[in-house]
Amino acid sequence: MDRQEAADHANRHSPAGDGTPVGPLWPEMIDLLHRDADKSRFLSFLARVKELPGNSAGKNDLLRSAEQALDIKERSQQHQQRERGLLAVLETAQDLTAIMDLDRVLQAIVQRARKLVGCDVGYLSIFDPSHGDFYVRATDGAFSEKFKQIRVGLEVGVCGFVARNKSPYSSSDYGADSRFAHTALIDSAMVDENIKSILGVPLLAGEQVIGVLFVGDRYVRSYVAWEKSILSTLAAHASVAIGNARLFEQEQAALKQASETNLLLTRQTAATRVAAEAHERLTTLVAKGGGLPDICDMVASMLGGSVVVYDDGEQQVCCSDGDGAASGRQRNGSGSDGYWLADKIHFALNESRIQGRSVLAFDEPGRLCRVSAVIGGRGMLGGLAIYTAAPLREMEVRIFERSSIVAGVVLLSQERRESANLVQMSGLVRGLVGSPQDSLPLSAARAARYGLDLSRPVHLAVLETPADKAAYILRRLQGKKELADMVFGELGDSLVFLCNQKSAPQLLRVLPSLVAGPLRQGMTGVVSDPVPASSDLPRAYERLGHCLAFLRVLERTGKLFQERELSLYSALFRSHDAHAIQAYLASSLGPLYPDRDARRAELARTLLTYLDCGHNARMAAGLLDVHVNTIRQRLDAIDLLLGDWNTPARILDLHVALRLWHLGGDRKAAWPESVQS
Repeated sequence: MDRQEAADHANRHSPAGDGTPVGPLWPEMIDLLHRDADKSRFLSFLARVKELPGNSAGKNDLLRSAEQALDIKERSQQHQQRERGLLAVLETAQDLTAIMDLDRVLQAIVQRARKLVGCDVGYLSIFDPSHGDFYVRATDGAFSEKFKQIRVGLEVGVCGFVARNKSPYSSSDYGADSRFAHTALIDSAMVDENIKSILGVPLLAGEQVIGVLFVGDRYVRSYVAWEKSILSTLAAHASVAIGNARLFEQEQAALKQASETNLLLTRQTAATRVAAEAHERLTTLVAKGGGLPDICDMVASMLGGSVVVYDDGEQQVCCSDGDGAASGRQRNGSGSDGYWLADKIHFALNESRIQGRSVLAFDEPGRLCRVSAVIGGRGMLGGLAIYTAAPLREMEVRIFERSSIVAGVVLLSQERRESANLVQMSGLVRGLVGSPQDSLPLSAARAARYGLDLSRPVHLAVLETPADKAAYILRRLQGKKELADMVFGELGDSLVFLCNQKSAPQLLRVLPSLVAGPLRQGMTGVVSDPVPASSDLPRAYERLGHCLAFLRVLERTGKLFQERELSLYSALFRSHDAHAIQAYLASSLGPLYPDRDARRAELARTLLTYLDCGHNARMAAGLLDVHVNTIRQRLDAIDLLLGDWNTPARILDLHVALRLWHLGGDRKAAWPESVQS
């Protein structure tokens, strides 16, 4: 049936009436249904029907049919909307299978939610456990940056309300809605975005709310149950997406960690292999007879920088650059900087011993020092230090630590050889100076192996050492080229040296620095005159002991004396104490022995020089670097102080007292520095 036939049929079957016929409107209504016209066209048609005169034929039937047509149109729209929602859900489910990018999935969900509900704005907020609030993760249709950066707590806003109640919530007038707590910051963001109406549904992971999905409009509207339902469905998919994405991220992190671990193991295996090869090279070097200098050179060539070996007293034994210049043993060469470095090495060695690994002694710009303690059978044998411009890599640290183990083997072997040698030398020394003396021919043969000729007179030196330090100092002296052709050993807390006459000047010159260096303090000692080894060594040793006892009475320490300087005074005053000696000086010197009187001390110095020069005023003036008339003037002043002192007995008494005062020059009544020197 075409439109004309429909019109004729309508006219034939229209109820009789006197008004305007409605027959022509029936085909138009059928055409609207056929074309699935917009709802507004149906509303316009219904309005025209209502405006027909009341007596129009068939108006009531047409009005009822138009209302039914509008209802059909609304049902059709609802079906179409549900179909679109179903398609959106299916598309979202498909998106979840490609979950490489969580942000893209969440953005697609927000866009579909906005499109399905037909809203101006869509956004999704995610819960942040570390801050205890929600932050916007995805938006669509929002233009305010302030809105995109908003964070909402659990106690405020629609977001907090939905999270607390775990159910959808809508508001047709956000600003005037008093069912939830408002804050100025959130309200300001909503005003900037001009949102009037809002609908939010929770994203649930079990019983936990992990986020909220929102749609909003910039006009006042209400949201129907279907809109809440489809939005909740999309929120459920978003929850699944977030959960799957987090699992995927955890899997990727685990794979990354496994890959990094595998790479690290590969590197560590390679580093271990390189370190083992380096250890094999060092072991081969030692097996071929290489010593500590060879180890220093090899480690320095493998790692770069300068390598130093320290003994158990933290004194340098050897260095890869010879004199240690490259290592920078002292930052400025001497003084406090040297002690600064020594302290750093000391603390680092102690820390390395405790940890069992190498440690940094210091780290300065362009200059670092790593230290590894060397442990042996009886404890710490010393340490190995490397000075570099840049930090060592892990592999290089391994090589350095293995080098310290090899150095420990060498040090331990060296220590055992030196200990055996020192025991033999100490036994030889005790046999020569002890009473009764060992067999001289046998001792002479043993001494000859060390370069000491007992068929000629020898010099004997005895040095006092701090308690328990004699053995350490002996180990430090072992192998010193300055002490070649000498025999030395420990007797109690003393060190005893024996040398030929030709080596005596060398002994007097180098012994103070060699012994005092490791202890950072001077040592007190006495060197004998030439002594025949055949029988006089025990008595000479006894005399030197008396001299040391006398020096202790004088409280004079830190210097090396010759026996001839002390023999007379030790014989005369060894039974005296310090107060008795001071009383003797005061009695013998009288006014020349004041307490801290520089003028009279100068007169005493002049008189001693004058007597030492055999009463030759001109010679004394030359030694004192003054004019001879000055000497005479001072002698006149001495005459006034002492009276008649030119008798032989009085001169002897004065000379002995002045010499004794000079020997005790660091006592309370200080002797002028020029005389002490």
